[in-house]
Amino acid sequence: MEKIQFLDNCTEAELPPGLKVRLGKNQVTDITFSPDGTRLAAGGAGRIWVYDVDSGAQFAMLPGHTDRIRALAFAPDSRILASGSEDNTLRLWDTDTAREVSTLTATPSTLVQALASSPDGIPLPAWDEGTGRFLATLTADPGRVRALAFSPDSTTLASGSADGKVRLWELETGRQLFSLSAHDGLALALAISPDGKILASGGSDATVRLWELDSKRLLSTLREHTDSVRAVAFSADGETLVSGGKDPHVRLWDVGAGSLRAVLPAHEGAVWKLAFMERTTGGERLLSVNQDGSLLIFS
Repeated sequence: MEKIQFLDNCTEAELPPGLKVRLGKNQVTDITFSPDGTRLAAGGAGRIWVYDVDSGAQFAMLPGHTDRIRALAFAPDSRILASGSEDNTLRLWDTDTAREVSTLTATPSTLVQALASSPDGIPLPAWDEGTGRFLATLTADPGRVRALAFSPDSTTLASGSADGKVRLWELETGRQLFSLSAHDGLALALAISPDGKILASGGSDATVRLWELDSKRLLSTLREHTDSVRAVAFSADGETLVSGGKDPHVRLWDVGAGSLRAVLPAHEGAVWKLAFMERTTGGERLLSVNQDGSLLIFS
């Protein structure tokens, strides 16, 4: 039974003007939508910009990272934002107040470098020493993180890395819960199902993989892509997964069966980000953004 019908109507929309300018200047390395569809965050070299989707206005700028930002993800509350950077930190932000909530860092020396990066060694304005936590496993280098995803209850953060592994972190303690050897190459995209039971990962090996989190068991390997998979997203009921990447198509998968449902010829170039959003009239719409900044809406 088809519960999601957005194949018949595809429209092109505009990203916020300020974001389009930054994309044109190659200042943006990752973007993400909030789950409620009201916010859009974009990260670049040491900064994150947060936009209101309806008005296109920038309402927050988050400084603090000292190197290129590689991964962004909103928590289910659409307020807390996670970021991963080549400065070897994972950070959590309150986008309402534009303040840093917590920092997970690999080694004490990384913390020292972060504090020393501001003039005269004075801690950066967004830095709160009381919230800094060290990752439990020093071999898990945050600087190699390429994807992030929150659990539905916001207690756990999943990270995908350049070593092909997916790691699950307990946010309250910064402790690594476990890791999965997910891809033969980079782990570039992550999503956790609305019920918190299944994790989807996409990688540079052109596969999408579905994992049962409780048992840490591989459920399915989805192989229809012909190049790197850079975006995955679950529908609200968790029964459909969408994926996209360097090949110019968005693919829809039946999660339970592990089978392909449909292919959308969505972009001329690489698919960068995918997101499901609820419609005011009921049902869902699918948003797809490509590398040059074009935004397609399937409804």
